[in-house]
Amino acid sequence: MKETFSFFEKKRRALTAIFLVLALLFAVFTRHSWAECSTVDMIFDWGGALLIVAGAAGRMWATLYIGGRKNAELVRGGPYSICRNPLYLFSFIAGIGACMSLGNVVLLGIYAPVFAWYYPRVIKSEEKRLEGIFGDEFRRYRETTPAFFPKLTGLSLGGTTGVAPGIFMKNLLDASVFLLVIPVSYLIARLQEGGVIQVLWRIP
Repeated sequence: MKETFSFFEKKRRALTAIFLVLALLFAVFTRHSWAECSTVDMIFDWGGALLIVAGAAGRMWATLYIGGRKNAELVRGGPYSICRNPLYLFSFIAGIGACMSLGNVVLLGIYAPVFAWYYPRVIKSEEKRLEGIFGDEFRRYRETTPAFFPKLTGLSLGGTTGVAPGIFMKNLLDASVFLLVIPVSYLIARLQEGGVIQVLWRIP
């Protein structure tokens, strides 16, 4: 049976890349108004870094279970035992961390609702296909496991299999994009403070 993908699935990576580029450009020419090394600044810096690391690590955890098996087997172990879409969950966490690390409350206010509007459509399309492939098995899984917000009491660590090195490396590179935000945000801040980059808008 030929697989069909919705617009939201087919354009997911391209639209995500466009959003990231626009977000980075916005962050380069804007700057927060709170004082450096203040309590708020420390919360954004350290909180953002922790969320990025947690999100990137979570994505790699999910890859150990799902890598190369998405449409061949209904994966229900590890992170897939607590929610049906852990890759998107951990991407959301890392994205929130990236906005915080950049010290940009406007980006934070844009990112969360955009994610909340777009990714449920991706999930709906993917799960429609999975239901067509796995039938009652997927419907039982859907009844017991939440789509996004995790149910920690359902955690099961069994069911891992070997992941092809190519798939693992691809997902490692995807996760590394989030980790790069930490040094990039530091570099942007130093260039703005040194007058190399002109700040066009001080965010209240």
